[in-house]
Amino acid sequence: MGTSIKTVDLGPESTFTKFPSEVTLGNWLYFLVKGKKGFSLLSAVCPHAGGEVVDWGTTFLCPDHGWRFENEEGICVNGPNSRMDAFPVTLTGGHFFAEIPAMYAS
Repeated sequence: MGTSIKTVDLGPESTFTKFPSEVTLGNWLYFLVKGKKGFSLLSAVCPHAGGEVVDWGTTFLCPDHGWRFENEEGICVNGPNSRMDAFPVTLTGGHFFAEIPAMYAS
C-alpha cells in the first residue's frame, strides 16, 4: 500500500518575498525553494542522521556533520550521493500548494 498524499495550502504567493523561505507544517520545518524546474518544498530533516538542516546562505547546512545541500533541489554538494526529501509545489490562484505525505501534513 502506498503512502497517502495530502495537498497542503502553504499560503498566498505575496507572503513569500524571498527563496528559500521557511515553512512550518505541524511540527515539521521545510524550505520553499525556487529552482530551474519550478517550486518545491524541501524537508529540513537531514537524510543522513535526522538532524535539522539550516539555511546557510547559498546552501543548506546540517550542523551535526557539516553536510551541505544546494538550495534549489537539496542535492548534497560535499558528501555522498544524497539529497533532502523534496515535494512538488504548484502555484494556483495566487497560492502555493504542496503535495506531501499525509503523516507530515499536521
